[in-house]
Amino acid sequence: MLISELETPAVIIDLDVMEQNLSRMADYCRSQNIKLRPHTKSHKIPELAKRQIDSGATGITVAKIGEAEVMLNAGIKDILIAYPIVGAEKARRLAGIAERAGITVSLDSAEAALTISAATSEQGTNVGILVEQDVGFGRCGLANEVELLTLAQKVSSLPGLEFKGLMFFPGQFVVGPEQRAALRIRVNELLDRTLEAFARAGLPLSTVSGGSTPTAYESGLFHGVNEVRPGMYIFNDRNMVGVGAALMKHCALSVVVTVVSNSVSGRAIIDGGSKTFSSDRYLAGDGRGFGILKEDLAVELEHLSEEHGHLNIQHADRGYRVGDRLTVIPNHVCSTVNMHDEIYGVRGEHVESVWQVAGRGKVR
Repeated sequence: MLISELETPAVIIDLDVMEQNLSRMADYCRSQNIKLRPHTKSHKIPELAKRQIDSGATGITVAKIGEAEVMLNAGIKDILIAYPIVGAEKARRLAGIAERAGITVSLDSAEAALTISAATSEQGTNVGILVEQDVGFGRCGLANEVELLTLAQKVSSLPGLEFKGLMFFPGQFVVGPEQRAALRIRVNELLDRTLEAFARAGLPLSTVSGGSTPTAYESGLFHGVNEVRPGMYIFNDRNMVGVGAALMKHCALSVVVTVVSNSVSGRAIIDGGSKTFSSDRYLAGDGRGFGILKEDLAVELEHLSEEHGHLNIQHADRGYRVGDRLTVIPNHVCSTVNMHDEIYGVRGEHVESVWQVAGRGKVR
């Protein structure tokens, strides 16, 4: 099948670019002696998770138990759930999948630890635990090294749990390189205090898991980090280009669309709106738009209706006719992929693979 034969809108992956992205990240992590545990939230596809492992990843990361079950059923046996598991039923599911695979979960409360311990003790299984540290993003995690140590000691005392180390997510680093360097100073000061506190207490940290795609190629600059969890690096997107974490040539994912109307002056309307593209804002420059047109970088996906994408073509380098097929690089690949049942792997003009987004909608 040719790309030109796909019904639009269709999410396509340039396999040559994706394979280069996988190799480049794996090579960097090997050079830094850092384990690569990619977050599969960006694709939610077991076949692609296996490609990441084949390229050098030691295991994978997911956000929810449902995603872990999808990956486990596909034969992937080393999984980190980087999300606090709260509630007795979820803890029972967690303990159940721990019978079939090596499962680690992050948490930041004694309540979560006690619930998981009760479930694993009842089922006779064991779950690894990373205590989550807040390094400034302000979402989850404990920012105080004393509180981190206290919780880690509590985890170490509970049956069915194996304390493995720490995890953090530098979500505030979705900024330019100079700003990231400034932010990293404070994070390293906190990491140093934390590492010293655990060393004094005699509690070993086999894993210090950090990283994100914006910080991935700077992972070796974070003190004590020996594992990273980038997600978007496999595809990249407009935001990653905007903050200097990737180049346009590293963007493997785009959405093929068709112009369905050009009746409004200065506009071309495409057949993909908010139910096709991520509505996440652009994190760089003027913050405008929801994607960029590959064929004409002067054209921005300016507005989204549910089923209509509004292209601003006032400064376009070409004309736009009804029926034209175009390709758009979205602001955020993770949210875009999660809206589609399948995506297509392409090489040149040919479709080589059709992948079901098996983890789509697994929010529990």
